[in-house]
Amino acid sequence: MLILATLFLSPLLLLPTGVSASFSMVVEHGVEECFVIRAPKEKSIISGNYDQLDDELSADPLRVTLFDADEKKLWSSPLGAPEGTFSVASTGGRNMLCITNGIEYDDDTGDEDDRTVGFAIRVRPATVRAQDDNVEGPDTRVMTNLIEMSEDLLDDFQDLNDHQAYLKVREAEHRDLTEATYSRIVRWTVLEALVLMAIAGGQVMYLKKFFEQKRYL
Repeated sequence: MLILATLFLSPLLLLPTGVSASFSMVVEHGVEECFVIRAPKEKSIISGNYDQLDDELSADPLRVTLFDADEKKLWSSPLGAPEGTFSVASTGGRNMLCITNGIEYDDDTGDEDDRTVGFAIRVRPATVRAQDDNVEGPDTRVMTNLIEMSEDLLDDFQDLNDHQAYLKVREAEHRDLTEATYSRIVRWTVLEALVLMAIAGGQVMYLKKFFEQKRYL
């Protein structure tokens, strides 16, 4: 099953620093979730990351793939990797990020679990030269290298922020699980207490009748 959504990132035309979007969603088994990224026509960089938030599940059935406007594969997640980052050049147009769960994976263990996946997408202009491209010189190369290093550093910082957001999602899920477990324990404890009280009351009544009959005899 293919589910398609659209991310309109055309505001990049107005924002020289680029735009970004982050999500977390449940990908059902046997489903492919695809997100369309409409990048501007100018050359740009599409970067981002993903993270499977279900730590107890295997990441083998999970696939994350980025396609260009011609549906050619630009990047694909490694086999069995629960998390990863990507940064590829795009010529604009209709790019697509697809997340699949169990479609391209042959599993004999009967794994049909749904998976919660967090992912982030960023689009920014390609590196801009500090001076005119026709001007050669060491200062130009140094400035260009500094710009590229700063952009890579910014991507790493944003990846770190994304993973912190994923940790908050994990924390919320674990908290819900802990609260649900605690509620079940309380209910079972109350039920056990009621059963023990009923048994104790029955034993007291039985002994009372037993001694009353013995006294009459």
